[in-house]
Amino acid sequence: MSPQGATEESPLLNKHDDVENSEDIGRTATYKETIVNLMKLCMGTGTLALPFAAQRGGLILNIFGLVGIAGWNLFSVQRLCKALQICRNQNQPLQMAPRNATSTFSKVGYCAFGEIGIHGLDISLVILFLGIIVSYIDAVIGFLEDTPIGTGSKKVDAFFIALIIGSLSVVPNLGYLAKVSASGLFVLAFAFVVIAFNGSSSGKTPIESINLWPQDGLAGISHWFGCVVYGFGVVPLTYDYYDSMKDPHLLTQAAAVALSGVAISYIVIAYLFLLLYPVVMHGDVLEDLLPTEGLIPTMVRLAMITAIILTAPLLVLPCGSILEGKIGLFLGRHNVCSNTLLQVTVRLSVCILCTIISISVPGFVYVLSFVGCCAVALVGFVVPSLLHLSLVLKYEGAGSSCMGLFLDTVMFLWGVTAMIISSIYTFEKLRET
Repeated sequence: MSPQGATEESPLLNKHDDVENSEDIGRTATYKETIVNLMKLCMGTGTLALPFAAQRGGLILNIFGLVGIAGWNLFSVQRLCKALQICRNQNQPLQMAPRNATSTFSKVGYCAFGEIGIHGLDISLVILFLGIIVSYIDAVIGFLEDTPIGTGSKKVDAFFIALIIGSLSVVPNLGYLAKVSASGLFVLAFAFVVIAFNGSSSGKTPIESINLWPQDGLAGISHWFGCVVYGFGVVPLTYDYYDSMKDPHLLTQAAAVALSGVAISYIVIAYLFLLLYPVVMHGDVLEDLLPTEGLIPTMVRLAMITAIILTAPLLVLPCGSILEGKIGLFLGRHNVCSNTLLQVTVRLSVCILCTIISISVPGFVYVLSFVGCCAVALVGFVVPSLLHLSLVLKYEGAGSSCMGLFLDTVMFLWGVTAMIISSIYTFEKLRET
């Protein structure tokens, strides 16, 4: 997951806007541009764990499962778009939502469940943002250990990382960071090219062939599920892209093309490296296959560190803004977002909290898989079906399709089951490690 374009003016936190009367404002993205942006959004740091996920899941599950997960994401995007349309068709439009509904997501939640919908969705998004930030910091700590500039102490490295990310997170406008962080895709491509031609499997346990079936039963399937779900980050930002498109009704079609391309790319990347380096994968490709010595490997790791550090503040911003809104609601103040001291305090606190958590958890891929199973699955798979189901029952009632209601119910229950079971297994691995 690689957030793009999350600035102070991002639709993700489109504060107190008039959704109905501002539909055409900021709609500049074409159909093709949206496809490219959606693919860039998905193909972030999580791609480093694809060979690990492919081994844990096995050939059959990985290939068909990637297609299935892409389809599940598309279903969720379609459900969210329909949910938004249902809300806009009602007599009480979205702008009637209370001021503490700080995003289109939470406003749709308000239409479905009232005040509890706002708070529930905001909590889900905060959990998601915190989980991704923790995984980012954990990745940087791991990469830094294999470079000459690492201090040799995980806690000291983490302190400096938090200091840098925290400092970048409190600048007045993060727009420039969004443009710079977009280069992370090129850094990632550079890393894969270097590993493909200069990687090393020395000291690793060789494998005779690619396994067809999952390793370690449900535990292996859970780690596969978490890593793969993490790599499809479309759903939480559905409304961002909907609000940015010239023809928003084409979003589902654009998402179908983008997600298909991502699924195919993930299959190719995973098995290309497993064929080039037939060894047991215990972590990401930088950790397992890139030598720890040499100028080029060091440059790759430093480039990845830079890209992640510049991307992390784009997640601290929306997470901090939601928390600032909740604090303002608790204090009974409505102008809390203009309080610079509170903004700085909350955003630094988010960085410190995520850093403390990252110090106490193991390697990047295990954190990533747990975040995917728990946080990404919650927002990406459970919430969309629930929102759409609730809105259909609330506003369409007897006129709704029985098949649609059945499908929403099945996908909601399937999402909850997959999230709970996979989260338990991946958390147990975190605890053991």
